[in-house]
Amino acid sequence: MTPKVKYLFYGIIGLFVISIIAVFGLRPSAVNLVYMTDTKYLPYMMVSLNSAIKNKLPESKYRIHVVGKDLDAEDIANLKSRENSNVSIDVYQSRELDLDYKRLGRFESFKVSLQKIFLAEYLPYLNKVLYLDADTLVQGDLSEVYETDISDKYAAAVKDGLMYQFPEHIKEINLTERDFYFNSGVMLLNLDKIRQDDIIRSAVIYFNTHNEVFGDQDILNVVFGKDVKPLSYKYNCNSVFFEEKDADFLSNFFQESVPQTPREVYDRAIILHFAGHKPWTPWFTHSYLKPLWYSYTKEIPIKYQQML
Repeated sequence: MTPKVKYLFYGIIGLFVISIIAVFGLRPSAVNLVYMTDTKYLPYMMVSLNSAIKNKLPESKYRIHVVGKDLDAEDIANLKSRENSNVSIDVYQSRELDLDYKRLGRFESFKVSLQKIFLAEYLPYLNKVLYLDADTLVQGDLSEVYETDISDKYAAAVKDGLMYQFPEHIKEINLTERDFYFNSGVMLLNLDKIRQDDIIRSAVIYFNTHNEVFGDQDILNVVFGKDVKPLSYKYNCNSVFFEEKDADFLSNFFQESVPQTPREVYDRAIILHFAGHKPWTPWFTHSYLKPLWYSYTKEIPIKYQQML
């Protein structure tokens, strides 16, 4: 085979492979990343968004979806200013929900989070999304966790330390026997299955018939039942848990090896989640995590830096 013929042969083979990939969807898809916010939380959400874009691999494609309440044209323009050839950002207006909010009781501050229950309706053209709370920092690329197979599950999520902190609450919502209560601040969601099984309707019924509901987290834990795949703590690393318990306890709890020191845990985490104490509050004094969070604030618009 002459060099010319050989190059032509390999070129044809290459085009064939590319065609097969395109036809059967084998090319790695974009990561569909979702945030929810209102004007109060927008600056913090922008910090998380900035970290996700900054720490992605150059070749990874992100499609970012922001469900926002009362965002004005300037807010939307500032969000979309972060777009580039591998990052697109779409903004959706949140709607008023027909829910009996007084049932939240002492958890009234979780009102906005209830919008998560309706993501399958907000994004009817998507089959899977990765949801992140606004109080997160992304330290690595999200493609690997996004490719987690949840074809037969409603979600993949990380175990929540509330299981051992407040076992009486887990018992109250009848989840003790399952031995898995997840944190809803980071969730890989199978929107197709959620729609197929009418989970939104089940969630609304549960909320409107129970009191003192711990926001969306209790609801989703109940209605998803056992159809949740555990994720590594690295994808929802809550600093509170790693400061309070030792590595042996946490390794047993998460059923995986946890580094010996909190600093090692934070360095290896893909997603840090400030689910308890917030780094922007004066009483949060962690010598490593507070400056780390603030380092990401420098790249958001000045308007929002002044709101932090």
